[in-house]
This record gives sequence, C-alpha cells and structure tokens, in this order.
Amino acid sequence: MIYELDNHQFHRCRDLVNRGVNIEEKAIVEGTNPGRIFVDHIEKPRSGLIWQGNHDGFIFVGDSRNEAFNQDVKRYIDEVIAFEAKAQGLNWFECIGNHPSWYTAFHDIFHDKKLDSWDQNVYMICPDTFNAIGKERHQDDEFTVAQLTKEFLHQGTIENVAFAITKILDCWESEERFFEQGMGYCILHNQSIVSICMSGYRYKDIHGTAIETLPSYRGRKLAYKAASYFVDHCFARGYRPYWDCMEDNHPSNAVARNLGFVKEFGYKGYMFKL
Repeated sequence: MIYELDNHQFHRCRDLVNRGVNIEEKAIVEGTNPGRIFVDHIEKPRSGLIWQGNHDGFIFVGDSRNEAFNQDVKRYIDEVIAFEAKAQGLNWFECIGNHPSWYTAFHDIFHDKKLDSWDQNVYMICPDTFNAIGKERHQDDEFTVAQLTKEFLHQGTIENVAFAITKILDCWESEERFFEQGMGYCILHNQSIVSICMSGYRYKDIHGTAIETLPSYRGRKLAYKAASYFVDHCFARGYRPYWDCMEDNHPSNAVARNLGFVKEFGYKGYMFKL
C-alpha cells in the first residue's frame, strides 16, 4: 500500500532524506518548501516518493531495494499520480533519487517505460573563492539592482511585477513564506524586472538558487550580476549558497563557475512520457 502523509507527519521521513545530499527533499520534509509525500508505512516509512510542491519533479527517498514499495509505487503512479499530473498540465514524469542506488531501481520500476536521463551539477561556494566583480557599477550602467522585498514588489512602480511573483510561487507556498524564509535580488531596466536570482529552496542555513533572465536580455551578464548580490547577501548573514543546474545548461554552469562556485557532486535524473 501507498499512503500520503499529512504535513504534520512529514518529520517521520527525516531519516530517509538525511541519507541524501540534495537539499530539496530536506526542505520539503522540514516544511520550509511545499510538497507532498507518499510512503509505504505511515508510522515508520522505509521508502518514499516526494512530489515537489509547485514544481513538476519527484524525488525517491529511502530504501531503493524495498521491492514491495517499488511495485506499489509504480501502480500508484500509473493509477493515481499520472492523472493528477496530467490535470496540472504535466506531460512528463521527471524523477531523481536521493542516492545513486535508485538509478538501478528506476530501470526496474519503470521497465515498461521509455526512460530518458539527464545529468545535474551541484555547486557550493565559500567566501574565499567568491568573485564579487559582478557587483561593480559603472556610471553609464543602464541597469539597476534591487532587493526582492514585499515593499519593493508592491510599491506600484514595477511594470512586470507578475514576473517576480510567478517566480516566487514556482518555489514557495506563498509570497509571505518567501519573505520569511527566502531572499533575492533582481535587475531592473526602465522599471521592468529583467533578471532574478533568489532562494528557490532553503534547508537550515543553505539557500538553493533559482535564477532567470528574460530571453531578450540574455547574454548581457545580468544573471551574473544578480547572483553576485545574492551570494554576497548570503555570506553577510552566515548563509551558504547552493547552485543546482542541468549539465547541458552551459550558461548556468558558466555563471556558477565565474562566481567562484566549485562543483561538489553530480547526480542523474530520469523521465518518461505520461
């Protein structure tokens, strides 16, 4: 059987997620970021599946060799989750495991699916390696930098405030939750937000970055500038920035490395069409 936990029961999965190195599942279990959790046993789960809040990804946690769970969760995905996901407009089931043993398990669990995979890189940074040159300003700079605060977003002068709010709600349960637990910076051009770097997830003192630049402004090092302010803000408050991106996202990898981030580890993701 597969059971969905209530939010107040998420803490029962702490041992399962603490075995992994990613922060997303830990942030959800701690209740900082939104998500749903499905397990094999309500009181003492051995294995679980986490559906990431407002994202479309799934994280398998715990014992990857739990045959009963692997069989039951496959059936549950096919009979329940697939329909809910499609109703939300999702066309693909994308998943990761919180440790490498899940890679083999995925091929067994989804043996009847056409599995594709991709690689992710995770970077961390320390103050000694931080390259803060992105914070330098020039007199002819047509862009300005602003911190993402409630007052800033709702002052009534930003033309595309929906861009920032949508980005926040992609990661957080509400704006209020973001302002309580997260932080961020944006780049402005003529009173429009053109680039954002903010906390996408938070686990204790670790802030996972979420970054986006409007298509027409890419290639102008605006993401680098926004991220420079974000990283500096983290260090000023004793936080640790965490950068997670697809290996084939060359611009994101380049920004991370140019800032002074160093690759800590990599992991694989898997996907199939619903």
